[in-house]
Amino acid sequence: MMVNPYDDSRLLLALQVDHSRVAGFLAAHWGNAMFSEPKPFSSVVLAAQEHDNGWAEWEIKPSTLNDKGYPLDYHDGSIKYLGKFRLDFYKDGVNQIVQRDPYAGLLVLMHGVGLMNGGYGRFTYPPDRTANPLVKEYVDHQEKLRERLLADLRGSEEFREFITAEKLWANYELMTIFDQMAQFICNRYPLNNNGARQSGPHSDLNNVPVPVGQGQDPVRVTIDPTDEKNATVRPYPFDLDPLVVSFPARLVPKRSYANPEDFLKEFYRAERITVSHSLHAS
Repeated sequence: MMVNPYDDSRLLLALQVDHSRVAGFLAAHWGNAMFSEPKPFSSVVLAAQEHDNGWAEWEIKPSTLNDKGYPLDYHDGSIKYLGKFRLDFYKDGVNQIVQRDPYAGLLVLMHGVGLMNGGYGRFTYPPDRTANPLVKEYVDHQEKLRERLLADLRGSEEFREFITAEKLWANYELMTIFDQMAQFICNRYPLNNNGARQSGPHSDLNNVPVPVGQGQDPVRVTIDPTDEKNATVRPYPFDLDPLVVSFPARLVPKRSYANPEDFLKEFYRAERITVSHSLHAS
């Protein structure tokens, strides 16, 4: 759950599963004269859309508060507060997607592992957490599943061409940029509230290398808010300009809660709103 200041008296809550839908929407509109469309299209879009689907197991009843009694933000430390449950629901999310689309499930698996091992050594953020025995056990389990999925996909007429190292890691990097951009859009309010987040992606989107097309060098993409509802993306990767992005959110009182039940009353009763922003080419 992303917990953002809304005004002097309220917090805006965006669920991880709704952030995930934003990532899927970005993936579905990715591709233009400069950037290649994701391939296999439906599998990559599904993976982006469902990359945080495991969070639904907790978000149906987000009963954990942080040390100050506030709703638990995803940057408060999910393993610190949720422990093994946090890792198990990511496993469950992968298992759910694998049944529908094994290639999408593979990408969701790699996303989850990458959050724990420094993006397979490709990124500096999030950091490598595998010194934690719980994390190490999770990564080892998922990597064994990854090998089984790769073996199955090599025998698949539908997917075998997309599991070469070049194409698979390019799609993993696309998943990462979809996630980073969707976080940036959902984890602040208004959009140009640059001081709202000390951690999480900033306008440089953590300098993730972004694939452009096969055989081409990756680029860095930035997102720069121009006002409360608009931002410029450079270079621009989408098929529509502007691209209007919306997500549902809840408004709850901005206060410390006495206990989880105190918060859940406000969570379930919360006013629902829709937040919309527009992304533009320069």
